[in-house]
Amino acid sequence: MNVASQYLLPSVAHHEAGHAVAGIVLKRQMFDDDREFPAFSSVSIYPHPGDGDYLGVVMSKCFYSAQGFTSKRKPIFEDDMDRYLKRDCAIREIVTCLAGPFAESAFEGYLDPFDMAMNASDENEGSSDYADAKRIYGELRFLMPRRPDWGRIEDRTARLVLDHWSAIEALAAHLLVKHDLQFDEALTIVAPHLPPKPVATPPERPFPPPA
Repeated sequence: MNVASQYLLPSVAHHEAGHAVAGIVLKRQMFDDDREFPAFSSVSIYPHPGDGDYLGVVMSKCFYSAQGFTSKRKPIFEDDMDRYLKRDCAIREIVTCLAGPFAESAFEGYLDPFDMAMNASDENEGSSDYADAKRIYGELRFLMPRRPDWGRIEDRTARLVLDHWSAIEALAAHLLVKHDLQFDEALTIVAPHLPPKPVATPPERPFPPPA
């Protein structure tokens, strides 16, 4: 492995760990059980068969799709709640897409959210991550009257990466040793670095019947 590949390997590991940790954190905001609806199935880094550089992938069980979200065929929603859920899903998917290049920027030393976003954009504007994020962002116009500002989404992504940096580093370190991790393995690694889930408030006991 050449010097460039030696540097690229941890860079790719942090990139993929950023995607994976963001997926776990954002799914936790929706579901109490991490394993009931896993954020992904596996996270991997592997050598490119041609040049020896490293690539990475997070295999997701489900990926946001805006099929039919075009100016000629707008989506049909059952009700406002259905629209809200699809909008929220789309924004989470954008943040998950961006979390990879943002974590890579943080690994390179860009720790200010603005600098992190600028570096991630400069390095990855033509990448599939940014292409996917921009595509979904464009489709948000069919889900909400006014889309959130792109800069605010970038800032949210940067904050997520910085707030959960120890989890990203822990997962990246394991990826450098074992290049392929299943979801349960990844969750076991990052869980100690994530804030504890709030305990569900038990329902109030009904008033006793009158004597």
